[in-house]
Amino acid sequence: MNDHVAIRRMLALAAAGALEPNEERLVAAHIQSCAGCAAELEEWQLLTGGLRRLPTPQPPASLVERARARAEARLAEEAEYRWHRGVMIFLVFFAWALTLMSWPLVRLVSGGLLGLLDPRLNQAWIGFAAFTTFVWLGGGAAAVLLSLRQRRERSLA
Repeated sequence: MNDHVAIRRMLALAAAGALEPNEERLVAAHIQSCAGCAAELEEWQLLTGGLRRLPTPQPPASLVERARARAEARLAEEAEYRWHRGVMIFLVFFAWALTLMSWPLVRLVSGGLLGLLDPRLNQAWIGFAAFTTFVWLGGGAAAVLLSLRQRRERSLA
């Protein structure tokens, strides 16, 4: 591809003022020696000047207000979602801590200090922890399913 073809491809951008300074210099140098490109650049400049004089369409105020209200509602919904997620994470960790601490405390109160040293405690505690894990996973799965259902219902509304 020769320089003339490359310059012709840049003429519309030159008329719009969208060229880099070095490209503008190339176009300016070329149109001094090429009458065809100079005429084409002048046509592009007339076209871009006419386009700039056209009025800029403005959206109706009601459309702008509806869009702003939707954006605010969406931001509030996202903030509420982040807050609920943070509260749920805190509650899960807090409940786990209480659950894991409760079993040894119950054994300490019911059987004294020697009850904690009983080898059967470890087996029972592992069973208790496994049962608690499955219960929490089931509750978490139910919460996720309810959340997905609620989100689907909101999107349909």
